[in-house]
Amino acid sequence: MENKLVSLIQLTNLKDDSILSEDFVRYYAGLASTREYKHQEILDLVELLENLNLSSKDSSGFIFGYLVPQLNKEFDLIKITKDYVLNIELKSQQKDEIQLAKQLIQNTHYLKLLEKQIYCFTFVSSTKKLYKLVNNEELQATEFEELKALCSTGCVAEVDLDEIFAPKHILVSPLNNTQRFLNGDYLLTENQESIKKKILTKLDCLETAYFFGLTGGPGTGKTLLLYDVAKQLSFNKKVLIIHSGLLCNGHSILQNRIKNLRISAAKALRWREINNVDYVLVDEAQRLYESALDKIERWVIKAKTICVFSYDPNQRVSYSENRRKTVDRINSLCGENKEKLTTKIRTNKEMAQFINCLTNLKNYKPNYRFSHIKIFYEPDKAKAMELAKNLVDEEYQYISITPSFYDHSLDYQKGKENTHTVIGQEFDKVCMVMDSNFYYEDEKLEAKPHPNPDYIFTKLLSQGITRARSDLALIITDKKLLQNILILLNNR
Repeated sequence: MENKLVSLIQLTNLKDDSILSEDFVRYYAGLASTREYKHQEILDLVELLENLNLSSKDSSGFIFGYLVPQLNKEFDLIKITKDYVLNIELKSQQKDEIQLAKQLIQNTHYLKLLEKQIYCFTFVSSTKKLYKLVNNEELQATEFEELKALCSTGCVAEVDLDEIFAPKHILVSPLNNTQRFLNGDYLLTENQESIKKKILTKLDCLETAYFFGLTGGPGTGKTLLLYDVAKQLSFNKKVLIIHSGLLCNGHSILQNRIKNLRISAAKALRWREINNVDYVLVDEAQRLYESALDKIERWVIKAKTICVFSYDPNQRVSYSENRRKTVDRINSLCGENKEKLTTKIRTNKEMAQFINCLTNLKNYKPNYRFSHIKIFYEPDKAKAMELAKNLVDEEYQYISITPSFYDHSLDYQKGKENTHTVIGQEFDKVCMVMDSNFYYEDEKLEAKPHPNPDYIFTKLLSQGITRARSDLALIITDKKLLQNILILLNNR
C-alpha cells in the first residue's frame, strides 16, 4: 500500500505554503501519482482540527487521500482501529445533503469489506458543520465531541487497503464464487450501480418491449452485474438467463438456490423455455446464433417485457462468430439503450499491461514489471503437461486450447477446462500452454491455422488468459517463441 499512516497535525504544518505543502504531503502521506493534490483540502482540515482540538496522539493513525486501485474511488480520511473504521470527508462549501449522504452511503458500501463497525462523517469548512451517516441511509448534523471521541479511542490497526480492495474481493464471479455471490459478499462499482438502477427503473414504466445492451471488455464486471440484476428481479418475478456457452456447475447451483431463476444454454433454447418467464437476460450474447436471437426477439416483443443483452463485440473465438450479424442486430434492437462498462476490475493493471505486451511486443516499456507472471520453458509436451499439473497443485486453473474433433494434434493439452468451457468464468490464477502454433511476426503475436478451420488460435488464447484475476503462468514449448516473450521479463 502506498498510503502511510499519518498525523493530521503534520499534514497541516505547511498550510501557508501550498507548493512546499504538496511536496511534503505527497511524500509523507504516500499519495498515489494519480491522486490529485488539492491544497484546499489541507485548509479544510485545518478548520476541522480547530473544532476538534485533538492531541498529537489522537490526530495520528489516519490514511489521507486513499484511492481505490482501478475504481477511481477516493476517501479523504480513514482511520482503522481494531473494532471500527472511521471515515471523514472534507468539503469546503456546503452541498446538497442528498449528495453528501450519497457519498457516505457509497463509502460505507466499500468499507464493509473491512468487516468492522463503520462510522462516516462529512465536515464542511465554510459553515463549520459536521454531519454523520445514520443507519446507512440518513444524514444528520452532529456535534464535534462525537467525532473527537472516535478519534481518541481504539487501537490503530495497520491494514493493507490495496489487498482489501483487490479485484478478487470486489469482483466476485457468480459462477466460480457462487456461495459468495449468493451471500451478497461483493461490491458493485458506481458505474454498475447506475446501470442497474436504469434497468430496474425501466421496469416500473414498461409499456412495450424493451431491449437493453450492456457492453464492456473482459474483466469489467458484465456477468456480475447481469446476475446481480437477475437475483433482484427473481424475488417476485420469473427470470431466465440464457448463457451463450457451455453450462458449468455454478449455473446449476444458482438455478437450484435462487427461486424463480432458470438458466439455459443458448444451444438448448426452445420456445417453451422462454414462454413462461417474465424477464430474459442473455450472457455472452455476442455468441448467439441467429435462430436463438430470433426466438428471444419474438418472445420479448410478444410479452412486452425486457431483455438485457450482456456482450463484448471483441470476444469472438471463431470465424463463424465473426461472420454472424449478431452484434449488429443486438445494437439495432437496443438502439440508444446501451451502456458500456469501461473500468477493468478483474484484471489488475500489471495483468492488463502484460496481455497487451504479449499481443504486441512494441507495447512494452522498460519500466514495466510483471511480478505476477510466470514463464516456464519445456520443449517436451508430456513434461509440459506434468508441469501444468504441478501448477494446478499451486491453485492455478489450467485452461487448454480447445481442440478439434477431427485433428488430434492438440489432444496432448487436454484438461478439465478448455477455452470454450470457461466462457463467462474467472479465476484468481490461470495456467496455459503456448506451443509452436504461436509465433511473432513484426513483433505481433500470430498463429498458424487451427486444426478446426473455424477456430482462431489467438482469440482462444485471449479467451483463456483474460480469465485470470491476479496471476498467470505460461508454459512455452517453442524456443523462438520463448526468446520473444522473454523480452517482456528480463527488465534490461
